[in-house]
Amino acid sequence: MKPNKTYVAPDGYEYFMCPMTTFKITQTENVGTHLGTKAVDFASETPGKRDAYYAPATSKCIRTIPSHGEATWQTVGPVHSPNGYFGVITYETVHDNSFNAKPGMIIKQGQQLGNMGDAGKASGVHLHMEGTQSANSNMAYNKYGVYTYTAPETYLDDLFYVDDTNILTPMQGNWRKTGNSTSSNTGSSSSDWKSKLIQEDGKATFTVDDVRERKNGPNGDVVRTFKTGDSVIYQYKYVGNGHRYVVRKDGNDYYFVAVSGSEEYGKDKWANCGPVEEPKPQEPSKPEEPKPEDPKYDAHVKAWGCDISEHNPNFDVKGQGFVIIRATYGTNMDKLFEQNVKKCQDANVPFGVYCYSYALDDSQALEEAQYILEAIKDIEVPLGVWYDMEDADQYKEKNGALNQRNCTKFCEIFCDYVKSKGYYTGIYSTPNWFNTLVLTGNKYNKWYAHWLTNNGTLQADYYGKCVLYQYTANPYDKNVCYVDFSEMKSNPIKDPVEDPKPDIPQFPDQGQIKDLMEEQKKFYQNWNMMFDKLFG
Repeated sequence: MKPNKTYVAPDGYEYFMCPMTTFKITQTENVGTHLGTKAVDFASETPGKRDAYYAPATSKCIRTIPSHGEATWQTVGPVHSPNGYFGVITYETVHDNSFNAKPGMIIKQGQQLGNMGDAGKASGVHLHMEGTQSANSNMAYNKYGVYTYTAPETYLDDLFYVDDTNILTPMQGNWRKTGNSTSSNTGSSSSDWKSKLIQEDGKATFTVDDVRERKNGPNGDVVRTFKTGDSVIYQYKYVGNGHRYVVRKDGNDYYFVAVSGSEEYGKDKWANCGPVEEPKPQEPSKPEEPKPEDPKYDAHVKAWGCDISEHNPNFDVKGQGFVIIRATYGTNMDKLFEQNVKKCQDANVPFGVYCYSYALDDSQALEEAQYILEAIKDIEVPLGVWYDMEDADQYKEKNGALNQRNCTKFCEIFCDYVKSKGYYTGIYSTPNWFNTLVLTGNKYNKWYAHWLTNNGTLQADYYGKCVLYQYTANPYDKNVCYVDFSEMKSNPIKDPVEDPKPDIPQFPDQGQIKDLMEEQKKFYQNWNMMFDKLFG
């Protein structure tokens, strides 16, 4: 959109516009720190430049987190979106260093809303944006520390129009202008696309991630998303709406998926299309231990494994070289702990356990150590007891406990107590935290968490710096181990049990002896008196 310009539909209501004049996408939906969300990161054409962005429609600020340059906005009235939605939109903008938003302030469409930045948990200068086609403003922090919607979100290419926006990296977005949007969120009318379908049977295999399939028209509701390597069998093709599509029919419904970012044949391809091949029978594969795609980082790796918790239901541990299981968080039990332990025992997979720290003071850190040892007192734990020192949900920060003294001291209290009970122990945190907040030096074993591009592969060698290294969270938390398991063996010290004491005769004390002598003296006096009366 252009600054200070308004975009109004014929009915007098505003269109909801892209807030940028130019954008380059740096992170899409449901990847990296956006896992589980439909958030997108937009950067400037010039790396590091803090481009301005503008109110996509007249909006009211309803919530802020200034430390993260973060604001929640809501349109003051109903607006139009490209997928046919007409109603209130709630959206989030994040990372503005020049932050001056305040709850209650109203910004008119086209006026500056903020600037791209790197405030808060940002990896570079950009605008993080997400939204929902509703008045629901419920938000919460996810496991990556991102404040995101708990209400159903909307893909941004369905949320805003891109008139007067220079799109440098469209990725797989179905970006539309006000002139080619649909009038209802079931897609374009049948007369727009049914007459343009071209019969063609084939198979499309995708070469990019996050390509969306839409129901009953190129602008219809998104029903699923394809990743690289996924395939779809189709019966028609369609050209229009700025893309080339393949279309499959299921009953009375048609499902559109773009295979190109352009209507021009062979340009900006997102998939390879060809004839449908007869499937070949395959021999059942045996579970294999995960291996890295790039061997240059695995020279010192002893084993490949993962860590799991109740957030990984139905996880199959077979094939893993080892597993670290969350046993507790604070002084609460992980709901799947016992089940995950049994899985590892049944599959003969070595495992360790960890406690996610929610301690706010020294006494709570000690309670966390005591609590996890009580939880595992009847379980043999081959790979030790670990302390997870992070603040993914910002619990420590919000309660004023996130500082160097606490992070260091809590780790010392936990590990010293666990070690005193004979267990192998160590600390989970990031290399940055070990340099700034968890200053325990080489006193305790370390478990590094550093994901780099988080594409699922091993991309670093931390041999000599840590025992375990969590190198990705894609599609689950994967780890390598740099030492032999024998080095992680624990020898739990059981609390001593007192032997039963033998029955020992109890002798009277001096006072009791004196009383007995008096009783005996009286007995003999009485006996003598009776004898005198009878025989005297």
